[in-house]
Amino acid sequence: MKDQIKYGNTLINYQLEFVKRKSLAIKVHPDKSVNVIAPKGSNIEKIREKVRKKASWIVRQQDFFLSFHPLTPARKFISGETHLYLGKQYRLKLHADSNSSVKLAGGFINVCIDNIEDKSRIEKLLNNWYKEKANHHFQQLFQENLAFAKSLHKKEPQLTYRWMKKRWGSCNKDGKIILNLELIKAPKKCIEYVIIHEICHLKYLNHSSSFYNLLNKEYPDWKTTKDRLERILV
Repeated sequence: MKDQIKYGNTLINYQLEFVKRKSLAIKVHPDKSVNVIAPKGSNIEKIREKVRKKASWIVRQQDFFLSFHPLTPARKFISGETHLYLGKQYRLKLHADSNSSVKLAGGFINVCIDNIEDKSRIEKLLNNWYKEKANHHFQQLFQENLAFAKSLHKKEPQLTYRWMKKRWGSCNKDGKIILNLELIKAPKKCIEYVIIHEICHLKYLNHSSSFYNLLNKEYPDWKTTKDRLERILV
């Protein structure tokens, strides 16, 4: 059966199963689904109370798996197809034109290209456009949080970005933060959340309780923002 509990502003949905066993078990899977396995005859309210007590751990596990989650589905790069930019949906409009360009106007991402059937070329043009936009917005948000980043690491932190298939971002012990360029499709608030998440890793290269205490202090509504990012791009 399906059930759920509320943890702050987050709803934790889980599949509840009753089996012959002595204790309750909670499993969080890579797709962020949650299974609760309870002894036969267990009281529902007591089960919910136990799940609530483990809620912070469940959210941490889901957040960890989210770092490796696949992102937006494959695109066909045809006119009328919906594409995201900074959290808003735009329709792709292809124009046969020898002067290649990508421009945002009137709810459309207009791509000019000599051959509108050349999907790989359209994808490359669009990705280059996204990269230009990311360079501006990612750097702007990083600079706004640079003082915080410097306070956590002996070396000056560096930001870079690339297309990544399995992660939103990463951080290493040398202070290098890498963001997935896919994030340019998310709202700026979500991009900021990922940046601050990775900045917190400058001090804690793990998802320990100390890491989350720091994240909670610097970005109190991170759970709500993470949920929003998850709904938009996952």
